[in-house]
Amino acid sequence: MPRPDDNGPAEPLLASVLVTGGGTGIGAALARELAARGCDVLVTGRRQGPLAEVAASSARITTLVGDVTDASHRTELATALACLRAPRAVFHGAGYFQAGLLDSLSADDWRRSFDINVQARWELSLACASALDGGRILFIGSDAGAAPRAGAAAYSIAQAASETLRRSLQAEWADSGIAVGAFKPGLVDTDMVRGFMRLAHRDFPARSAYDEYLVKGLIASARDVARFAAWLLLDVAAARFTSTDWDVRDVGHHGEWTDGPLYPDAR
Repeated sequence: MPRPDDNGPAEPLLASVLVTGGGTGIGAALARELAARGCDVLVTGRRQGPLAEVAASSARITTLVGDVTDASHRTELATALACLRAPRAVFHGAGYFQAGLLDSLSADDWRRSFDINVQARWELSLACASALDGGRILFIGSDAGAAPRAGAAAYSIAQAASETLRRSLQAEWADSGIAVGAFKPGLVDTDMVRGFMRLAHRDFPARSAYDEYLVKGLIASARDVARFAAWLLLDVAAARFTSTDWDVRDVGHHGEWTDGPLYPDAR
């Protein structure tokens, strides 16, 4: 958490945040962190059970069950966000890891990767834009976009497209009052990561590269990454938020938001 100065902790820069993919992983941890910091948090995901568990942790958290690839659900989210206190933000936490080699990947699997990781982020950003004056949009980035691995091409290509989308919105909305940023979380202990680490070698030949990270203890907790995301949303000035290529692994900023190591089991 940010260090208090002699006058006490600074006021958060946001009042309300929409968190997609908020039933588990980084999204769920971020929802709890933001609520603890005094924000109203609207959380969405496809499964009622996990969302209800997140909502039970704070009266500041409300939920809307649905799929962000559904246009009617995006409209519902935008309407609900506009009813919350301003300034507001959107955190694009919903993501999808599609495994498979390009020469055997189905068209439906390819489209699903783009629908969640790119199309939904674009259309939800546009749907919410009118409610985000003085607010923010935060994307989760990935090393995969710049470093494709065998068996994860659809995900890597979608992540590269998502990064280009983020930079394009940042350029086009530079004078709009909406600050657009992104960060890379590294390898994080989430359902998505645990899922692709269970894949067979034939489906994900590059899995061994991630095994090395685990052996070295280079996997962060969802809670620590959420603390970083909350700091970016609530404490970092807009000019810095938009102009920095944020990476949770950069130790240069650790002293501003955490009191311990990102990888306590590193070896």
